[in-house]
Amino acid sequence: MLPVASARNLFLQGIILTENKPNMKSYKSSFKHPFYLLIVVALFSTWLPLMAQDVDHVYLKTGSIVRGKILEIVPEDYVKIEDLSGNVWNYKISEVEKITSEPYATGKKVQNESLGFDPGFVNMTSIGFLVGSANSEQVAPFSLLMVNGYRTSSGLFAGIGTGIEFLSTNYMPFFLDLRYDLFGEDVVPYLVAKGGYSVPLKAEDTSYDIDYTYSGGPMLGVGVGLKIKTRHQFAWDISLFYRYQETSYKEKYNWNSQEYEYTDVFNRIEIRLGFYID
Repeated sequence: MLPVASARNLFLQGIILTENKPNMKSYKSSFKHPFYLLIVVALFSTWLPLMAQDVDHVYLKTGSIVRGKILEIVPEDYVKIEDLSGNVWNYKISEVEKITSEPYATGKKVQNESLGFDPGFVNMTSIGFLVGSANSEQVAPFSLLMVNGYRTSSGLFAGIGTGIEFLSTNYMPFFLDLRYDLFGEDVVPYLVAKGGYSVPLKAEDTSYDIDYTYSGGPMLGVGVGLKIKTRHQFAWDISLFYRYQETSYKEKYNWNSQEYEYTDVFNRIEIRLGFYID
């Protein structure tokens, strides 16, 4: 080990030799002033609190989580939250499992929250056609139906439906509608079955001295469907059924008092398009 004095002399000699070399470049630090260092420290100190700040979390009973800022809470009524994208959501307290305030995880990319289908009362309104043979008098009877019921958190739905269907005459069906969601959150395929009875809106009619008397008949449908959630509390609903419908009517000829009874049986493919409100 060199003495301190010797080391100092060698260090000074090195400086002198370096200064005497004409081709030697002199490198200087890029931090000429501590000002740049202060900027870095200031930015870092501003970023740290953002990493550690708490974000409100609303955990729904459906399994969805909404992160953001709680705007309003009315006990035993509802909670209003603004999510990280700026959207404002309202949820009933009965739909909420818990509300917490947790650190914001900057290391993870925050994805858009799933809208999902919540349990509760549901309204479904749709238009449809019974696609059949071109040889039939009613090639594609039109119908407008509405179903109201309740959906559970497990995806089972039960409801009662009615509407109007334009068959041999205008009929009003009354039926039980059962559905079961298979999988998914915003795009959900499901199974559906319905059954009931259709009654004519006009029981009697007369045309060309012929009296017509209409009677109702049973209806049945089984099929599959797809509902697509596009925004909160609204979804499009598409379904495809096998449909059975039976109706009957009597003809009485006034000039000879003869009567004839007919039964119409519809075995059709039913295509429906509508909307779903929960």
